[in-house]
Amino acid sequence: MDINDFLEIIRDEKGYDLDNEQKSVVKHGDGPLWVVAGPGSGKTEVLVLRTLKLIIVDNLPTSSIIITTFTEKAAKNLFDRILNYSNLIFQKYPDLEQEIDIHDLKIGTLHSLCNDIMLENKYPGYENYRLLDELEQYLFIFEHSDFAKDKSDKYMPLCEHFEYLFQRFDPVTGGQKWNKEKVPNKWRRTTAAIKLFNRTVEDYLDLSKMKKAGEPWNVFLEAYLDYLNNLEEHRRCDFAHLQEKFLEFLESPLGDRFLKGDDSEKNQGINYILVDEYQDTNPIQEAIYLKLAQYNHNLCVVGDDDQALYRFRGGTVDCMVTFKKACVNAFGISKEQVAVKYLNSNYRSHPNIVNYYDDYIKSFPNMRLDGARVEGKPSLNPKSKISGDYPAVGYITGRTIPITAENFGFFVEDLLKNGIIEQPSQCALLMRSVRETPRNAGAFAAALRELGIPVYNPRSKSFLEQEEIAGVLGAFISIIDPDFTALNSVVISNIRKQVENWLEEYQKIAQQYPEIAEYVDKSVKKISKVDAEEWIKVNILDIFYHILAHSPFNEWKDDPEKTYRLGMLSTIFETYASIPYPGHPGSSRGELRTSKTEGGIISYGWRTTFYYALIGLLSSTGLDDPENEQIITPPDRLPIMTVHQAKGLEFPFIFVYGLNLRPRNDDSILLEDAFSEFRKNPPLVDFTPEERAEHDLIRFYYVAYSRAKYALIHLVPDAHRKSGNLGFIGKRLQKFEDKAENVGG
Repeated sequence: MDINDFLEIIRDEKGYDLDNEQKSVVKHGDGPLWVVAGPGSGKTEVLVLRTLKLIIVDNLPTSSIIITTFTEKAAKNLFDRILNYSNLIFQKYPDLEQEIDIHDLKIGTLHSLCNDIMLENKYPGYENYRLLDELEQYLFIFEHSDFAKDKSDKYMPLCEHFEYLFQRFDPVTGGQKWNKEKVPNKWRRTTAAIKLFNRTVEDYLDLSKMKKAGEPWNVFLEAYLDYLNNLEEHRRCDFAHLQEKFLEFLESPLGDRFLKGDDSEKNQGINYILVDEYQDTNPIQEAIYLKLAQYNHNLCVVGDDDQALYRFRGGTVDCMVTFKKACVNAFGISKEQVAVKYLNSNYRSHPNIVNYYDDYIKSFPNMRLDGARVEGKPSLNPKSKISGDYPAVGYITGRTIPITAENFGFFVEDLLKNGIIEQPSQCALLMRSVRETPRNAGAFAAALRELGIPVYNPRSKSFLEQEEIAGVLGAFISIIDPDFTALNSVVISNIRKQVENWLEEYQKIAQQYPEIAEYVDKSVKKISKVDAEEWIKVNILDIFYHILAHSPFNEWKDDPEKTYRLGMLSTIFETYASIPYPGHPGSSRGELRTSKTEGGIISYGWRTTFYYALIGLLSSTGLDDPENEQIITPPDRLPIMTVHQAKGLEFPFIFVYGLNLRPRNDDSILLEDAFSEFRKNPPLVDFTPEERAEHDLIRFYYVAYSRAKYALIHLVPDAHRKSGNLGFIGKRLQKFEDKAENVGG
């Protein structure tokens, strides 16, 4: 099949033709390809069709193609689209179906692909490792890292050097700042260790350079190497070090054979790498992609520098902005050999909305600095079929936040009553934090509920307050600490208060459902008969699942939300059970033992560690409700989302709250600077921390504004209406009001 036949099939299926920019991406031949794709430009569809072109027109083996994207959900969406189009083509060309197996594509997040490829190739450096998720990494560091555990002044120089990691509010203890007369508490050191250890890998640092730098870097290296030794001793690997191991694999003879292929049909090497959401790539990921493409230079990256949001996870927009330079340096080619394609036609939004956020991001002098955006990037071209002279960009205001929230609620109610929208889910409220507190989503969620408009807010951090979660945890604690001696010894009041709330909820349930109370009492009596320093014949997962087998928990299995939450809680228990004891590889914290000095009661040390480690973490960070991967939002509810949640989505009506945010030099920016001198691939652009902070916040608003299809409406209480706020065009209220119409009056 030639390219024209291929594009004709796609056109017939879609009912319209690709535009010239999209076709140029699909048709591109070999060599590096840099696709700069604006919002609503169809970049996912183009990535899908380019992949199919490589397989069906260029006859590349599916197993020789790697496709990565940012989330598992996005990866599934990509694969489903590829599969649907390929099935359509196979219907017209049945012989191709015998030759092509779409399931051989290597598609997923980079982390999942690193894991799968090393396991499939039996890489000795990654055999028999357990991969730590974020929760398990926290618990592992809390229990095993010398930096987290040591109570002396040994690591004080390191804490002082990274003072900003300890200056924010501490939700475990309720403390506002670090008292420098003693080392920060264990929770703060654990959180700091995660950031420091992960960034060491993600920023692709040269530890030999660091070793020569003296204090405090020699102290840091001691802490970091202790963590690495603990990981190796217990055969554990976190997500950051998974990438480091994969890079080591690629540099090994086994990895070289993986890239080049061999004489077998099973291993035909790697011919092409396609990367979605490249603007959120970090330095070690950049090194991995360049290494994957080292022999054929067939690396296609797709992204939008204006939509970079994940610096706090180690991502740096620099990789997107300087892709051409990176290819020239890595492949030894000229810059003319790097093809650049722009997808700048927006098919999503009303033209006034497109022009608004295009003007917005170009209105700030800092965004016009060299290296702030992709050089030569064209303006967006509105091409949606949406039209009309109604106020597509507007704002709702009010004297106070609650009054603004009420006006917002009335506006949504009017949209529903007048048939402008059919379901609340056609609207979305976007903000930085969706916790239902007075400063965040609280007033807006309350205003909607008062009008009978249901809210969908799975990231409100209310997971631990749900009756089924509180009830299970209260029952579990009533078994493992029946006299509450360990709980009463906990010096952190926030932990005690959280547990007391769970116990209170359990008592309410126990009065209504005697069956669960009977099970708890029997379990306590059974443990009371076990002699001192003996293993109990049940572990924490046994207790957890026995609790779920009793009413009312077993009666909630038909409630999908409660089922999702209990499933998530079971994962948390399994994670905690998997944490080994320090110095005892292969041990499990899920096994229970009685006290060394007293029979009939579980080890005091186990109970206090459970409170301080797991409950301390859960009560301090809160947990989001689990989200159904197949559903963006239930149709009868209005979603309240963070801007990060909404990335990649679109809604007919978008409301944005919080235009008064100011840039701040957060930890991720300061860590970038702290580690920059040790980078193996030094940054190719240089901005001050203040400039980067402003860039990030401008991009944050840009992503929010570009989600809207028919209307973009700002929610602006009077207190937020001040020039200088970055939510307004050019930081000027007048420019904002010239572009947006007051629609709430």
